[in-house]
Amino acid sequence: MSGVNVSAGGMYSQFYKGTEPIKSYGASDAPGKKDTLVKYDFSTTDEQGNKIMDKMSKEEALRAMNDIRSQYGDNVILEFSGDGLAALSESIKAQSRKTCTEPTEEEKAVMAQKQEELDKAIVHMENTHRLLIPNIQTNAKLYGSLEQADETVVSAANGIIKNYLMPSNVTGVSETQRRERVAFGLEEARYLAENYLDEEHGREFISAMETIAKYGLNGKVAEDGKVTYHIEKGPLVGMSGDYADQNDIIKEKAPELYLEMKELNQRIIAGESGWGKKFIALQERINKVLGESSHTYDSKAKRYLTNYEEAVSEYKDWKNEMEKTQLPSVFENVQYQELQQFMASLQKQSSLSDGWLRDQAERLKKWLTPYN
Repeated sequence: MSGVNVSAGGMYSQFYKGTEPIKSYGASDAPGKKDTLVKYDFSTTDEQGNKIMDKMSKEEALRAMNDIRSQYGDNVILEFSGDGLAALSESIKAQSRKTCTEPTEEEKAVMAQKQEELDKAIVHMENTHRLLIPNIQTNAKLYGSLEQADETVVSAANGIIKNYLMPSNVTGVSETQRRERVAFGLEEARYLAENYLDEEHGREFISAMETIAKYGLNGKVAEDGKVTYHIEKGPLVGMSGDYADQNDIIKEKAPELYLEMKELNQRIIAGESGWGKKFIALQERINKVLGESSHTYDSKAKRYLTNYEEAVSEYKDWKNEMEKTQLPSVFENVQYQELQQFMASLQKQSSLSDGWLRDQAERLKKWLTPYN
């Protein structure tokens, strides 16, 4: 298949990957409120690795984006992904490099306009999906600090996490540069706090982002540049560190019992009656598993921990490891009042080039630009 069939009549249905509601953390009465995320995946291969399409040309991709956008209302955010679409930006740059003759001023203007439209679409869309931080309390702190913020600020915060604090791939980036980018991300977070949040929410926001940065610094980088992060779910909001989710313990220690528990819960939700005795018997079996001795020996208590105590202990060890992680100290005397001044104050303080910093300044401006 060459590119994408862009004729009318719902020909994009094969690329449609579903919708999901967007939890709102901004002002509920904000105009143009987005409440639905719609996903399209333009991958050149299917899940089995079979080729299903060629990479799209820039004309095909832009036409596909515009056609799909026209089908939805103002309450929808569109998320485009897939290597077929990602190749678009590279295609434009490669074509520019291959040009033998110097383009006219008119041609340059047309190319610049097309590139600007593409960059706006891709940069916005790569960060519209709200990230879920696996640790329950950190996730609550992050979005609680942004509860009164504009949607663009929430989008920018997600962009900072995705691109600097916890990137999924760092191919071609040295460990020094990775740490410096984490430090840069934290400076952008401070810029948001200074300019878009009140003092209390800004303080909570920075605390959450610093915790997330520590998660990022503990990520393990594979040979192919992909980064994996070990983040414990932890206690529910308001619970102490001595709390562990019994469902997670049962799922690991007694998977068959976990399935029974899950099935009964579904029956209860469906309105089925007569489950009282079974529920009590099931809970007794659950409590037995939670109280059984684990294989973890506590040298201080001089005994083996129960399965529940083991889960609590493992979380505490992980949390201590995160808390003792040192954040990189890279930038000094940073000015947060105005974006151009902010970026200028970061220059010459790291291995991050001035060109890279300029690109990130443009990216931040786009994140903070309201959606049309």
